Amino acid sequence: MLVLATKSAHSEGRILDFKETTFSKWEQNVTYVSSTGYHARGMAPMYQITNRVLDLFLGPEAIPEGYIVVSDMNIALGPKAQDQEFGELAKHYWTILLIVSLAAVIIILTPIIGFCFCCCRCAGACGGRSQPFDKKHDTCRRVFLGLFLICAGTGIVFGVVIAFVTNSYMQNGVENATISAREGVDDTRLFLKTTSGEINHLLVKNYNELSVHLHQMLNETATVTMNRLDEASNAISLTQLNDFVQTLPQVKKNLERLKELTNTLRTNASQLSDGLRGVKGKLLTSLTQCEAAPCRDVLDQYEIGKLDDSGIDYNQMLDRYFPRLPDVTVTIDNVNSLISGSLMANLARGKEAVEEVKKEINDVIAENIPRVSKAINDAGSAIKEAANEVTSAIDRISDLSGNYTYKYFDIADDYIRQYSVYRYYAGIAISSVLLLILLCISMGLLCGICGKRPDGYGDDCCNKGAGGRFLMMAVAVIFLTLSLLTLACLVLFLVGLVAHRGVCVSLKNPADDQVFNYVDQLIDLNRVLYPSSSRNRGKSVKLRQYQREETPFRISQVIEACHGNRAAYDVLQLKNFKDIQEIREYPEKYNIDGLLDELIRSIDIRSNLQILTPEAQEEIEKLATSELNNFPAHKFEQHLSDDITTTNLTELAIKLEDTAAKIPNTQEMNDIRSSLKNEALHLRTYQTNLVTPMTEAKDEILTLATDLDKTLHFNANSFEEAIKKFLVETDKAQDFINVNGTQFVQQVIGELNTAFRNEITSYLELVITTLENEVGRCGPISNVYNATLVALCNRVIDPFNGFWAGVGWCVLIFIPTVILCVKLSGLYQKSDPYPGPLVESEYLYDAYSERDNIPLANGPKHKRRNKKYERRRNSRDPRDYYEDTSSPGGSRDNRYNDMAPNSHRFDGNNNGPSNIFYITAGQSPTAPLKTPDTSAGRTNGRQTPKSLRRNRSQFF
Repeated sequence: MLVLATKSAHSEGRILDFKETTFSKWEQNVTYVSSTGYHARGMAPMYQITNRVLDLFLGPEAIPEGYIVVSDMNIALGPKAQDQEFGELAKHYWTILLIVSLAAVIIILTPIIGFCFCCCRCAGACGGRSQPFDKKHDTCRRVFLGLFLICAGTGIVFGVVIAFVTNSYMQNGVENATISAREGVDDTRLFLKTTSGEINHLLVKNYNELSVHLHQMLNETATVTMNRLDEASNAISLTQLNDFVQTLPQVKKNLERLKELTNTLRTNASQLSDGLRGVKGKLLTSLTQCEAAPCRDVLDQYEIGKLDDSGIDYNQMLDRYFPRLPDVTVTIDNVNSLISGSLMANLARGKEAVEEVKKEINDVIAENIPRVSKAINDAGSAIKEAANEVTSAIDRISDLSGNYTYKYFDIADDYIRQYSVYRYYAGIAISSVLLLILLCISMGLLCGICGKRPDGYGDDCCNKGAGGRFLMMAVAVIFLTLSLLTLACLVLFLVGLVAHRGVCVSLKNPADDQVFNYVDQLIDLNRVLYPSSSRNRGKSVKLRQYQREETPFRISQVIEACHGNRAAYDVLQLKNFKDIQEIREYPEKYNIDGLLDELIRSIDIRSNLQILTPEAQEEIEKLATSELNNFPAHKFEQHLSDDITTTNLTELAIKLEDTAAKIPNTQEMNDIRSSLKNEALHLRTYQTNLVTPMTEAKDEILTLATDLDKTLHFNANSFEEAIKKFLVETDKAQDFINVNGTQFVQQVIGELNTAFRNEITSYLELVITTLENEVGRCGPISNVYNATLVALCNRVIDPFNGFWAGVGWCVLIFIPTVILCVKLSGLYQKSDPYPGPLVESEYLYDAYSERDNIPLANGPKHKRRNKKYERRRNSRDPRDYYEDTSSPGGSRDNRYNDMAPNSHRFDGNNNGPSNIFYITAGQSPTAPLKTPDTSAGRTNGRQTPKSLRRNRSQFF
């Protein structure tokens, strides 16, 4: 964990360089299930229009200023309400009052108008009876009125579809509302649980990692300090010199072994030289006498004449070059004298003096480390307690969101299962009424446009008369249900308006909404989430004062912070419960800084240190000038670098044996064969007993010489130079420790303490920064909030408003629809097309010859019989009086050839038809009929009374 000084550290004036603590990161895969996905399934434009219409009714302010006052979490009537100044209130809600007034008028007048209309129809007016044939512009009227009714029916289709669809969507939204709410609560609790774990990881696990690092730094303080002191004072040279002196016995053993191997090598070289010389002579004699080809091959391949020539000249080694091979006897004697002297003891005492200084420093450090370690543990316990308080607050919020919601969700599920179906069926009933009216209008239009005229003789089931009756059936259903539909629409409108403005608009823009602001001021989350008894526990005076002056914690702040994806500490205003800035005081509060400063002040190194006595220095100088300084390792490498023999004796022995086997089996060759086999045996023996041991001895000599050379030179040019360098560095180390030792050690420990403080400060800053800005980012809760809005507003309230909008649309269309249906119904009841102006005039004359007198000569004598006859007479078609049943041309198709009544029966006085009744213009059909006065003269069958022509428009 702690790295020794580097060049960069020295360049910055520092002695130590440290590795910072590596903190593990919080890693956990969390999956949230709340979804903001929503598909309006074709109703999005309708919802948008409805919401915009609702926004026009209230505007940005739902309640005028001065009527409601919220303060100190209490709501009361404002001054304008107390003074009963309701004019501004009425002005603010004038559109709503207008809608309510219009709806009230429709609700009240519809039954009255319907009753009057029914009576009017029963009396024969209001389209109850009409002329049997079209008037001049009735065809045009049918076309345009039918077109208008088609447009009205199309609008009704739109309203009916909206009513059915939104009713179904609303039911789905209501049934799934608790599911979405449970998912939101589950995600909220999962988020809080994850945030709690992340805080625990930051404040507990990361601090444990810091604590391990700090304790390791404390435990390494003495070691690092001593190493730095050795490096700065070069006291390590004394250690190296002492280590070398301690290896002198081993050097002596190596020299003795080197001497032994050299002597053995000389002896074996002499024996090998003599043996090979004899083998050479015998092989030359035998191979020369042998005339076989294998013998000549051996002579040519191995050069037997040079068999005793080897890589090493053994004769010169023994005689002429013997002085060149180093003799280590004198060196061994010098080493013995050094070992037997006081050199080793003096160096050991010098090293002990240095170690004693180190021990004093180590004891001082070891005395202070436990106290610093305890302070670190105490601070860790305080941080852990703070983590527990914060996580307990978050867990309490999680419990609140779970314990106080799930049971209500269960209750809501029960109510939804029991009662939502009635609301759904009520919506179906209202939609079905609209559908019934639509079907009547549709059938009326279908029959009225596509059907034939009614003729009274085998009429089709879907003629124009049936269309008229369908339309009047629609009118009847409208009059019967319009008040109820309007009342239901008004109630739904008011409820939807309040829900849209008070819930959806407020929750979508809580910061700037008036209604939400009223609710926001009623609730201070500090009192709900952080009771005062727990907030002030463990607080300092400064923090308690801060706690008393804290600002209210509002719901709108939570929503805005979540939408901004800020950290949970900021979102939940946890500083009102536990101010994380308090941990900055922990190093001072738990006296960590004071203990570290005390550790620095306790360092004091004595200034009379003596590493080497004069006697020890004299003996070391003697060591520098000893024979060890002249150890010539290169000479061993020079004389022993070649192979022992130039020819592999084993290979030659095998070749000789093969050659002996190939020689012809003759008397002369048997002696040669035996000689070759004997010499091959000698060569194998020399290889095994002499060459192999000599090779091993040579390699060991070279290894020993190389090791001794490295040991004696200490990476210097010579042994004497290395020893003198050790002496100089030891003197410098002694002077450094005596003069600068205390200051240097204090500086080392000071840097160590600075790094210690920096590690603690870095961790505290990491905790504060991470907790305030990173831990528990509130994006998931924002998603939960938006998902809840979707489930409530988009899936319930929007379809709810769409439902009353569809019904209200139909109610508005029903008013002109009634007029259109009544008009078209009368037009569809006429059986004949327009006959022309002359025929129409003759029809009026024949039917009403006199305005004031109606002939009743042949009428019934009794009153009751007269009324019965009158009803039967009124039900007959007046055109029947003009039919000529006795003539061939008297059919209905030929009656327009001559509209004059030529087939009437006249009495004997030629006074006109005796069985025709006349109704005075303006007289009710049910009034007593008058017979014409015959004294005034008879009427002309082809003349229409002027008074009747003048009052033609009053007939029906």
